[in-house]
Amino acid sequence: DHPLEWAGCATVHVREYDGHVQLVITDYNRKWVDKFQRILAVLSKYPVINFDADDKVRCFPSVHVGTEGHKEMGIIPALSRKGYTMTDFRNFLRSVYSLKREWSTPINRTTGDRPRLLMILRRNSRTFANEAEAVAAAIEVGFEVVSAEPQVVSDMARFAEVVNSCDVMVGVHGAGLTNLLFLPRNATLVQVVPWGDMSWGSNAAFGAPSADMGLGYVQYETTPEETTLKYKYPRDHAVFTDVASINRQGYGMTWGLFLNGQNITLDIDRYRGVLQKIYHDSIMVDPSFNSGPVVEAPPSPASSGETPGDVLDGNRDLQNEMNAGVDASLIKSDVAAPRSKSICDFSSERMDICNMQGDVRMHGKSATVYVVSVSDDSYRPENGTVKIRPYPRKSEEGTMQTIREVSIRWSELDAPRCTVTHDVPAVVFSTGAYLNNFFHAMTDGIIPLFNTVREYDGHVQLVITDYNRKWVDKFQRILAALSKYPIINFDTDEKVRCFPSMHVGTEGHKEMGIIPALSRKGYTMTDFRKFLRSIYSLKREWSTPVNRTSGDRPRLLMILRRNSRAFANEAEAVAAAIEVGFEVVSAEPQVVSDMARFAEVVNSCDVMVGVHGAGLTNLVFLPRNATLVQVVPWGDMSWGSNAAFGAPSADMGLRYVQYETTPEETTLKYKYPRDHAIFTDVASINRQGYGMTWELFLNGQNITLDINRYRGVLQQIYHDSIMVDTSAN
Repeated sequence: DHPLEWAGCATVHVREYDGHVQLVITDYNRKWVDKFQRILAVLSKYPVINFDADDKVRCFPSVHVGTEGHKEMGIIPALSRKGYTMTDFRNFLRSVYSLKREWSTPINRTTGDRPRLLMILRRNSRTFANEAEAVAAAIEVGFEVVSAEPQVVSDMARFAEVVNSCDVMVGVHGAGLTNLLFLPRNATLVQVVPWGDMSWGSNAAFGAPSADMGLGYVQYETTPEETTLKYKYPRDHAVFTDVASINRQGYGMTWGLFLNGQNITLDIDRYRGVLQKIYHDSIMVDPSFNSGPVVEAPPSPASSGETPGDVLDGNRDLQNEMNAGVDASLIKSDVAAPRSKSICDFSSERMDICNMQGDVRMHGKSATVYVVSVSDDSYRPENGTVKIRPYPRKSEEGTMQTIREVSIRWSELDAPRCTVTHDVPAVVFSTGAYLNNFFHAMTDGIIPLFNTVREYDGHVQLVITDYNRKWVDKFQRILAALSKYPIINFDTDEKVRCFPSMHVGTEGHKEMGIIPALSRKGYTMTDFRKFLRSIYSLKREWSTPVNRTSGDRPRLLMILRRNSRAFANEAEAVAAAIEVGFEVVSAEPQVVSDMARFAEVVNSCDVMVGVHGAGLTNLVFLPRNATLVQVVPWGDMSWGSNAAFGAPSADMGLRYVQYETTPEETTLKYKYPRDHAIFTDVASINRQGYGMTWELFLNGQNITLDINRYRGVLQQIYHDSIMVDTSAN
């Protein structure tokens, strides 16, 4: 279905050779080679060899058999030999096909411009049964519509240009959506998911990859009223009432019914509403309209003009003061500054951020930032003010209400005079909400902060609201590496401080992770973990197989809990690991609390085992190729546990094993009979709210591991952690 996916794998593997590599193909497919000739010619300067028909004995200085494919439509930088990302691959494609647009930027509707929407059309199955109405709705909303028939899509070079010219792509789940690779960054993919419980597979194929490519993503789920299956089957048929029973009959049945057996009649009113939201995000603010804030897209790193780094380069006359160890990020004066340039982004589900350059003033005690002398092409809200809570959990309304609100005012008239002038950028962020919890300290605090400020190489002023002294002390080493200057407590600061630029909010992309395509400097979790290794002087980048013939043993770290989700048979679990062949390190809570010391312990280990909880956040210190074993408590915790630590493991170059607790392994069996909803209808418990989930499943159980089962899991991991003994038969 996805021929370009192979091209991506090959690119990851051979791009490092800059064309000086011989491609050898088995199961040779002339049609495929012809289709991707442009890509192959850039990857290799030499004619492709047909392995199947080649009679020659060829000698090479080195040979790779196989290519590195990490996941569906994606590259995991931590697993790539050269740290390649999907941004690198898409840059490569843009170069190969001479595509002009790196970014989809908001258009100016006052000049008559319209964002372009591409509809991928199918003809045999999963077609739009009301295609004409769907096109008309998009035009009515304000898009210029490009309809792509199958014959157009087949001309790849030409169609790549068409896709790259568009801002939105709409299509039903299928191979045609692979063309998202040619969309410009910040464009939006709308995937229409057919009826038939296709959500997970559709998201894995195109939804999750969209984020790695810097694209917006909307998943439009088909309802029973929108599928043409309603004309074939009554509504009480299993096709509608028990989809899972159909899919359990095998992929052939799924294909015949749900992939090859239906078309889609879009609910036009619903579809129009989806497009209206996308359109709103695709246009510039018209100051004559009373509309909500719409963002200006970030400039291309390759084509942008002055950057905050350029501002720093122009202020090297203070270098001597900086080296003297004073807080030389500031001078007491009130000097004229250039006209301000503002970029605000309110489109993310995780955070709101504003980046202002020029004359930016801050009065912390009143929680106000003033943007003075705004340039004509800069973002400016209709009423002159926006309010941001600088914490990256925007979708959690209750959490965000606990975060101090920062007002950003665009005004030349009432801006106070500077009492202190700094020559470096400032970043304002919060240490409130959950940051005393180590998981949130990393995923909501340190990782977004690194992603936002690392580019300044220490020449940046950190400004904290909801100031948390305990958090600042715990992460002092990290903060000192990110900024050369004393932290400013925004809440108590009475000075009017002036900066050449300022970020309000930090860039948090996902749980325990960075999406390189969305990072201003393309940072990855590999970069973040290198940064941590440097700060804590951690010795091991890689976990390598040990030689058991010399008596070496791989080290296994057990994260122990005491109040809840503890290992009830901890001693037996440790004994089983030793029996398998591991050297076991048991980490009590008091050891884990000494972060610098414990980082060294974690880094010395090859395997980390623990029940789902904040302690597993220490995976950031594991060496690459190490293994995380997450024991998931009873209570339908699989999805959340995987999102918190499983998926992030891959981005960090770690192996991951998810050990699901059974009813026999939870101590809840001693409190509740086996016919209780806790065992028979877990979903009904969780529907009562997070408080109930917390009380019963997170705070109310311990785990008694099935030692035989646990031993089997460890034996497989141990086998992967030792060198092959060539003397054994």
